[in-house]
Amino acid sequence: MAANQNHASGAADLLIVGAGAKAAAIAAKVHVLNRLGLGPISLTIVEKTEPAASWLGRNGMTSGEEPLAIPPIKDVGFPYQSYRQFGEAGDAIDAGILPFTFQRYAVERRDYAPWVNSGSPPVRHRDYGEYLGWVLSRATEGVSHWHGRVTEVSLDAEAGRWSVAVEDRASPRDPDRHSGNALVLTGPGVHREFSHDPAVADRVFHCDSPRSDFARVPAEEDAEIAIVGGGESALSALVLLRAFRPRARLSVYTPTLPLSRGESFLENRVFADPDDVGWSRLDLQTRRDFVKHCDRGVFDMTVLASIADDRMCSFLTGRVLHVAAAEGGEGVVLEHESPDGVLGAPYDFVVNCTGFDLLAQLRGLFADELRAEVERQAGPIWDAPPGTPVPIGRALELEGVTPPLHIPGLGGLSQGPGFANLGSLGLLANRVLQPLLAETLGARGEEALSQVNQRSLLFD
Repeated sequence: MAANQNHASGAADLLIVGAGAKAAAIAAKVHVLNRLGLGPISLTIVEKTEPAASWLGRNGMTSGEEPLAIPPIKDVGFPYQSYRQFGEAGDAIDAGILPFTFQRYAVERRDYAPWVNSGSPPVRHRDYGEYLGWVLSRATEGVSHWHGRVTEVSLDAEAGRWSVAVEDRASPRDPDRHSGNALVLTGPGVHREFSHDPAVADRVFHCDSPRSDFARVPAEEDAEIAIVGGGESALSALVLLRAFRPRARLSVYTPTLPLSRGESFLENRVFADPDDVGWSRLDLQTRRDFVKHCDRGVFDMTVLASIADDRMCSFLTGRVLHVAAAEGGEGVVLEHESPDGVLGAPYDFVVNCTGFDLLAQLRGLFADELRAEVERQAGPIWDAPPGTPVPIGRALELEGVTPPLHIPGLGGLSQGPGFANLGSLGLLANRVLQPLLAETLGARGEEALSQVNQRSLLFD
């Protein structure tokens, strides 16, 4: 990581908030494009904690021990079909990404043969996070990294650029400012609001709570814990608590009975490249149903198998309404809808795994004036009626907003389910970068392709 310098000047072509999987994929692609002579493209990445913070198990979200829901060969370059976005230059671009593959990473660590010989089992979240950190450390051409917490996002419409204020713990009163001609916002967002009495706050955990918080669950008692949610966050909490507090009884509340997503050819095709099924031409309900049954409301099959005979784990259907204080102050009462009406069930602790809200995170970063300007250009976003799709365009940008504001995490419904997770990181990077290359591949034509062909022969 580069050392911070106060009041950094100059605007990058692309400014990314968050050094996770999406940033790693874009950084690797920028590195390759610059090496091939298709740049110059400048990229600035700002991260408040550490690269791949959400995966390593030190910052909430995950304990790091859970199995990755996708095979790691779906790495930062997958699906390696760049010809679809970049024409004849695409093959050289994909070849240039090969030094960033999970295979190359595992070979360098001397882990590849043991992994293959053991049947290519799922890797842990922590392993995947270390791979992402390795990618970010190698993607250097035109890429700079800055450490600090983004406290504010602003827009200079006249100059056509975005700016972020970055607070460094060493000098919180003198934040750095970094700007970019386009802004990419990554990360899962903040946990969704969960209705509960203030008196029980210390008994309610969230899916982004630091894992050390779970130490409040007594090890010597048979605690009753409710986990609310039906996706990967709930599964992560279940796996952690089962290992951390083996005597605890775990009750998982889901809207429907738990489902698992099989790795079928068709499902994988949709995640890898939604154009294969004409995703944008499908009606809205068809897209909603696919996302619901193949992404948001499903558990990993491997983990479900590991708890299949766990008699201290149960699943209940119903929507949780409120968590109240139990009479006498010991424990909580979970109020939830059931076929028999609204019921209350006693628990010692509750874990809110109902998901993350990226728009709520943006509300905290965008001042009132900026939100008003964004909605003036794009239409209602924060105050739109529930269920209204966010207008995300083909470059994973908020449609109508100038300069571009890319929010890949909101693109699952409009552009394809893989953009909201790890299903198509290479395609995600291509979509975001395609507008920057349009002029290069268009105006320079044969000259640009000639440079690509010559440089690709020299790639190591």
